[in-house]
Amino acid sequence: MSKSYSIKLLSLLLIFISLMKIEVLGQQANDSIFNQRVTLPTNRNSIYHTLNQLSDSIGLLFAYESKLVESDKIIKPKISHITLRNALNQILNDTTLSYKVIDNHILIYKNKEETNGLNTKQANNTQGYKILRGYVLDSQTQQPLSYVTIGLPEIAMGTTTNLDGAFILKIPKATQATNLLISHIGYKTKKIPITLFAQSAISIFLETDIISIQEVIIRNIDPKQLITDALQKIQDNYSRVPVYYTSFYREGVVKNKKYQNYSEAIFKIYKSPIQKQFESDQVRLIKSRKTQNLEPTDTLSIKLKGGIHSSLALDIVKNIPSFLDESYWNKYTFKRSDMVSIDGITAFAISFNLKEGVTDPLLEGVIYIDVNSLAILGADLNISPANITQVTDMFVHKRNRQFKFKPVSISYSVRYTSINGTHYLSHVRGDLRFKYRFRRNLFNSSFHLFFELLNTQIDTSNVARFNRKDTEPIQKVFLDNSYQYDQTFWDDQNIIPPEKSIYEGLKDIKTKIEEIESE
Repeated sequence: MSKSYSIKLLSLLLIFISLMKIEVLGQQANDSIFNQRVTLPTNRNSIYHTLNQLSDSIGLLFAYESKLVESDKIIKPKISHITLRNALNQILNDTTLSYKVIDNHILIYKNKEETNGLNTKQANNTQGYKILRGYVLDSQTQQPLSYVTIGLPEIAMGTTTNLDGAFILKIPKATQATNLLISHIGYKTKKIPITLFAQSAISIFLETDIISIQEVIIRNIDPKQLITDALQKIQDNYSRVPVYYTSFYREGVVKNKKYQNYSEAIFKIYKSPIQKQFESDQVRLIKSRKTQNLEPTDTLSIKLKGGIHSSLALDIVKNIPSFLDESYWNKYTFKRSDMVSIDGITAFAISFNLKEGVTDPLLEGVIYIDVNSLAILGADLNISPANITQVTDMFVHKRNRQFKFKPVSISYSVRYTSINGTHYLSHVRGDLRFKYRFRRNLFNSSFHLFFELLNTQIDTSNVARFNRKDTEPIQKVFLDNSYQYDQTFWDDQNIIPPEKSIYEGLKDIKTKIEEIESE
């Protein structure tokens, strides 16, 4: 045996012994934590609040999927100088649950979990990435939180929760990122170790973030001047170079709570620099899939017109809307309505409403502006309810003339994310609700149209405009796109998981272009 070979063999043996030692020490540390003695007050309380009391006592946080733990169940535990493990067994009263310490968390999980509410076909192929699944809820009400930002700023990758508060994020296995950042307007930002998601989905409870007056110097701020200052800082706060977005897009039409159509796509978007106001963005369609439910008995069907165009047009920093255009300000009343926390950043919430007597179908709502950088962080918008009858034809395609159509509400949400101090468009959502009735009928029925764009990854390397022949006409009806089926492709993409309402709405569809799997 050569000397060099012996040295290599010895090195490998030492590494193996070291790993065994680390594993033993790790197990000993786990045993030490679970063997510590704890005491809690003997009060009737929910499991959720009892676990919070225990968390305060031991200095560790609990992580679990809400479906595994009856958080609302009222218990009266008798925990007096017993081991932490026994205390958890008494609180949870479920022998199928196991516990593990990960960083500063105790993970509660099932050893052999067969399924969970987020499992879909995408979970089957995990060769190049790992899948993080979870739910985000309000810590007080335990209600799901929609449109929560889930991100890994280090690799410019992220997603958002759906209407049920659920998310799925696929990240490269080789990523150096260690923590998931969860943030939402008005809530404290949370960092969650990625390793917590290895066993099962995790429920994340966000606490409301109350900003004390002492944290911010409250001045007699003119909201119009604040918006003016924010507009002047656009060149500093947003990308001055072109970027590529990898984007997930979806849209749907719901008639009387029944889906008529539902479409999804992955786009590559060329986003032009902020200073080039007249250079258009470009969209290249990578893949699309859709499901339709138009039966012969349907006397009325509609399509969403220009949902892709609307998504890009809602980049209010690049495409200045009326409420940011000083020439329209005589039509608005502006007010500093609140201070909120967004991504751990304190922001002004500036409300703007049309003055009485203004009949133009203009946007109203709230815009959020970073107190320090004056970056526009997002906005919640709606078309003035008194004036929306003028805009029906902007959104609805192929209306039946035998029906009277009336818009009820049109609302939008737009958010930006900050990466190393530069802000990028991250999420856009539009919801359009209409009533319709046959011209000789007294009773109304309803339509709900929605579109949503999520930029899941941002790339600033080697960015160039697409060839015109490769781009998607963003003004056309997206539903009319040709269908492409490629399950392997969709397995690898970050998408917003469909809500339960979509699952329920699609499960009875008879004419399917593609099967969309339910829970």
